[in-house]
Amino acid sequence: MDALARTHTSYSKPHDELQEHAPCPLCGSDSERLVIEVRDTMFGKPGTYRLVECQECAMRYLNPRPAASALMHHYPADYLCYTNFDNDHWLLRWAFQRMQQGQARRRVRQIERVTGRLPQGTRVLDVGCGRGELLMRLKTERQCVCTGTDFNPEVVALVSQQLGIPMLQGSLDEISETDLPAQSFDLVTMTEYLEHEPRPNAMIERARRIVKPGGFLAIEVPDITGPPGRLFRHNWWQIDAPRHLMFFSPSTLSKSLDRAGFDVIKVERYGMLTSMGYSLLQAMGLHYFGSNKLAYLTLSAALGLPFLPFQRFLPDFMMVVARARD
Repeated sequence: MDALARTHTSYSKPHDELQEHAPCPLCGSDSERLVIEVRDTMFGKPGTYRLVECQECAMRYLNPRPAASALMHHYPADYLCYTNFDNDHWLLRWAFQRMQQGQARRRVRQIERVTGRLPQGTRVLDVGCGRGELLMRLKTERQCVCTGTDFNPEVVALVSQQLGIPMLQGSLDEISETDLPAQSFDLVTMTEYLEHEPRPNAMIERARRIVKPGGFLAIEVPDITGPPGRLFRHNWWQIDAPRHLMFFSPSTLSKSLDRAGFDVIKVERYGMLTSMGYSLLQAMGLHYFGSNKLAYLTLSAALGLPFLPFQRFLPDFMMVVARARD
C-alpha cells in the first residue's frame, strides 16, 4: 500500500476563484462573526474559507463562498457521491457499496419511524440523489413511485439508464413547475444535500410547494453542534469545504422548516463509525487526497471502532422529518 499523505497546507486565500459574499441564508442578517478558517481537506486545493456564525440566528455558513461557476469545479468525477470506485481495488468497491447500502437501509428506517411503513405507490422525490441507492431501495422494497434530481449530468444518465428511475437535472429552483407540479409528492427526501445548497431556504420552500398537504420532508445533514464537530473543529470530517456551504444545528434547520410551512415531527441525531475515524485522521494531519483510498478507509474504520459503544453519545449527523401543514 502507498503511505498515507501527511500534508501541511498554508492558510492562504484561494487564488483565481470567483467568490461571492452572502447575508445569512436563514434570516438575511449581515451581522456575523468568524468561527474558524477551514480548508479543502478532501482534494487538497489551496486556500482558506471563512466559516462564520450569524449573530442574529446562530446559523453557520461559509462567507465568502465560491460563486456558482466556481463551485462546480470542486465536484470532480471521483467525489464520493458520484463514484463506486469502479477503477479501484475490488475490496474498496465492495466496502463502499456495502456502506452505501447500509446508509440507504438506515434512512428508510429513520423515515418510517415517523411515517409508518410507506405504502405501495407512495410518490417520492429524492433531491440530490447521487447514484440513487435510497431511491432503488424504496422502489424495490416498498414499490414506491420514485423520481430523482441531481445537477451532475453523468449521474442523471447513470441512474436513469441503470436503475430505470426517472431523473431531472438541476437544483429544485432550476427545474420547471411542469416537471415538478405543485402537491405531487407524498415524500421529499434530501440526504446529505442541503449543506451543499447556497439557498437552503429556497429549496425547503420549493419542497413545500411540491409535497402534498400532510406529506413529509426528510432532511439528513451533518450536525455541527454535536461533540465531534465541537471537538475537532476545522479537522471535523464533515466540514468538507467548500462543497459544504451550510452548517446546520437542530435549531437552525427547524427554524427554516417552520418558516416554510412544515411541522418538525422528529429530530434524530446519530453518529457513524467511519466519521470518528476520518476526523481523527484529519487531526493527525493525514488527509484523503494523495493517499491510498483503501488504506484510508481501512484506517478510518479501525480508528472509529473503539468508539462504536459510545456512538449514541457522539452524534455528528441528524435526520429531521417534518410534515407539511394543511
